[in-house]
Amino acid sequence: MTIFRYELKQLKKNIIIWALSMGVLIFLMLPTYIGFTSGGDPLMAEAMNNNPLFEALGVGTAFVMTPLGMFSFLGSFAMIAAAIHGMSIAFSSHTKEYESKSAEFLLTKPHSRGEVFWGKFFACTVDSLLVGIAYTAGAGLALLTVKNVSIDWRAFLLIAGSLVLVELMFVVFGIVAGTFFSNVRTPVLMSSCVMLALFCLSTMSMKINQPILGYLTPFAFFKPMNTVKTGFYEWNFVVWYVVLGVGLLLTSYRKFLKKDVVFGG
Repeated sequence: MTIFRYELKQLKKNIIIWALSMGVLIFLMLPTYIGFTSGGDPLMAEAMNNNPLFEALGVGTAFVMTPLGMFSFLGSFAMIAAAIHGMSIAFSSHTKEYESKSAEFLLTKPHSRGEVFWGKFFACTVDSLLVGIAYTAGAGLALLTVKNVSIDWRAFLLIAGSLVLVELMFVVFGIVAGTFFSNVRTPVLMSSCVMLALFCLSTMSMKINQPILGYLTPFAFFKPMNTVKTGFYEWNFVVWYVVLGVGLLLTSYRKFLKKDVVFGG
């Protein structure tokens, strides 16, 4: 718990900034964009009809015209930010030890490698969960301000939860990257590159209708239209999500227990 509390304390400012930013932005943007689509403007309807962007993001035009559809559309972009955030904080939790010549590692000397590894992981997980809660709360409050609409709150929570799940998978990616490539000095840049590559892969899989490619990118695991239609996530992706996440964590854990740590400056 000592490592967990210490790492969480280091992330305190990050949590506040990201939670407020995600929550406030979705609160301000969601009612505005829903207003655009519900105003009956023929020019807006024509611009949205058969828009390739919607297809690439896995949402149809008719779906985007609904409140949950617009939430899913905006959520696709929020998911990009959340992915970078999740991977970068986890990546940085390891690379900072090498950048600072292991100064922070010295503080953990009385503790086992396992405590260090899991303390970092769970601190990053709590960070991501709190940001996700703020995002969900902001979106929920925004929908409550929209008049004359009916919301399926179960579907809403599932769509909002998909952002949290994707961010947590990128936390795992960050832990893997930090464990195997601890000397990287630009974790945010590397996280952004990984996110961009996986996001492009997701859009390509939807564009060319090749679902098998979706197993290679978390962005394709939780499709909002299918979630609303079936009332839950697709089970094949849920199982793959758990297997992939646990497998990567255990691989990183075994590597971390055996890797050399250089103390001193």
